[in-house]
Amino acid sequence: MAIETIERTLNMPNQSTAYLIYCIIENKRVDYNNLPLINDLDEITYRDIAAVVKQIDTKSIDELRLNNDLLRNWLASYQQANIDMFNNHTILPLRFGTIVDQKEDIEDFLASNYIHIKWALDRLKEKAEITVQLSWDLNSVLQEISQDKQCLNKHQFVTDQRQDNASQSINLADKVEIGKLLFAIANAKKKEILESVHQKLLIVSLDFSDGRVIDEQIIMNRSYLIEKSSEGLFDESMAELAKENKFYFSFKYIGPLPPYSFAPVEFKQGNFELIDNARKTLLLPEQANYKEIKTSYRSLSMKYHPDKNSVAQQSSEHFREINNAYKILDTYCHNYDEVLASGKNSKYSFTQNDVEGIFIANRRRVNV
Repeated sequence: MAIETIERTLNMPNQSTAYLIYCIIENKRVDYNNLPLINDLDEITYRDIAAVVKQIDTKSIDELRLNNDLLRNWLASYQQANIDMFNNHTILPLRFGTIVDQKEDIEDFLASNYIHIKWALDRLKEKAEITVQLSWDLNSVLQEISQDKQCLNKHQFVTDQRQDNASQSINLADKVEIGKLLFAIANAKKKEILESVHQKLLIVSLDFSDGRVIDEQIIMNRSYLIEKSSEGLFDESMAELAKENKFYFSFKYIGPLPPYSFAPVEFKQGNFELIDNARKTLLLPEQANYKEIKTSYRSLSMKYHPDKNSVAQQSSEHFREINNAYKILDTYCHNYDEVLASGKNSKYSFTQNDVEGIFIANRRRVNV
């Protein structure tokens, strides 16, 4: 199934309508009449998940590319609708402009990516995103550094130059060297501040994602994934940071928001690819019962736990992969049990034919 974005609609088929996807949610009917900006949303479902969509006239897509005001209005209503749903549901937000030709394509997409979607929804349950921006006034930073004798005394070149040129003006080359030195000290200070801020916010966060920085004054644009229940703790940490840092640093944070930065950007792996990678991560054969899956997971978790490894960063990443793999296989096993009415003592098959067969069989049951 091809998923289009607004920037790629030149080759849209010659049909009168298409579907704009807002997000994916657990299959619980939402009263869209209560949403303040949009009351014409609907759900296209597969099992216990649903895509929240709006049926649109394909002619309006061309209008969006030509009318920036109309595009901004659509974007604002899309964001507000997702926020309203986010306040009451776990949502997997999709990038604005995700357009699909037919209802059947969306059903196929949900079925072929069911495990990935379920894993992502489980990961984002009761979670929110907060975006933090840190800006600085570089001129004020450089001015403070130039007046900090203790800092400058660490750099013999500057003190020597001041002594040698006490009775004469500093030449251009000296000024260039001093300028380079001041910028180097400023960059070191920036790294120190960023690390301090990040470590403090990590304590009350689950994950983070860096965004684009498009302004020279902004030195940090980072989103943090938090538990919704931890919003107050995050606020307290931000207030403490604002007090600790000097006047030439300023903080701005926005949220809680739907977790856009932590939703899969693309579903490149279908059900089998995702399950096969998870099986290999847990070092499992193509058939295993639930006890064997759990035993392998626990063994690898203990082996690669960051607290037990000297190379903390590498082990931490692999530890995360192990946890994700277990959750993916756990979701698959539950689905396997429902479709085949098997129990957890039976062997689960991870071969491509069996994995794809599960979802084909399940799709037929749903459509009956």
